[in-house]
Amino acid sequence: MRKGSCSFIINVSILQECSLVQVWPQSSMCSQSQMLNFNLIRIMEINHTRIMKYILYATMVFSLFSCKKEAVETYQGKDGVSFFAYTYQQLHTTATRSYSFAFQKTVKTRDTMYIPLRLTGKLSDQPRTVLLKTAEGTTATAGVDFELKEVTIPPGVSMFNYPLVLINSVGMASNVYKIVLEPAETKDFTLGTLGQTPANSVNQGTEENFRYLTIEVSNMYTRPAYWDILDADFGEFSAEKYKFMVKVLGITDFSYENIGFDGYLNFPVTLRNALADYEAANGPLLDENGNEISFP
Repeated sequence: MRKGSCSFIINVSILQECSLVQVWPQSSMCSQSQMLNFNLIRIMEINHTRIMKYILYATMVFSLFSCKKEAVETYQGKDGVSFFAYTYQQLHTTATRSYSFAFQKTVKTRDTMYIPLRLTGKLSDQPRTVLLKTAEGTTATAGVDFELKEVTIPPGVSMFNYPLVLINSVGMASNVYKIVLEPAETKDFTLGTLGQTPANSVNQGTEENFRYLTIEVSNMYTRPAYWDILDADFGEFSAEKYKFMVKVLGITDFSYENIGFDGYLNFPVTLRNALADYEAANGPLLDENGNEISFP
């Protein structure tokens, strides 16, 4: 070892605070000032590590106490009510339903049509009242052809079937009356949300919410509003065809919500077989206009 120089032993150790390289002088020729410099450097490194730790801890604590929950906005308006139908029912394309006393199995002086309503807003643990009223375009007479009344709905429901009472009046034998309905404001409800609502955990499927619903009511064999959907599977409407369908299938309502997809798929097959049996025994079945009845 040359005179006037110092050699060092490098001792690497992991300290509690951090990993440091310790440098220890081997030669007694190293000056005290050099030793002091080494110690100062080591102390500064340790202090720097501690300071960084304290800053990190302080930042974490400050962040913890400075965080606060954001307020969750809740619906504050008055609860609402609207008509609704699932998109697959295609009712939203016309917002029209039909009823005929002539289609019923037995003679009725009155009957009840149940109308689905969607309630919007907050669910209530108390009973509430809902009411429908007539709108422009109504040709039926309240108290003569139909009845509207305020109805109490049970607590905790988001859907409700409103009972519309239809009366088999004398005029229905030769007229199709229209009842145009809309929700009336009550102490519990105003007009609800309109438009399309996507499917979710509550809704079975995408649904349409609308303000007006038209009911066509008569005591004649008239083409139902929903027959547009039946054309492809059941063929053109006629009163005699409808009577034949009622006789064979034992039901009077062929809307999608009543017969479903299975009905659209299976009923035409049943009707074709029944018609073939009838024709084999009686010849062609003719409608009220003299046209031969058939099913696609």
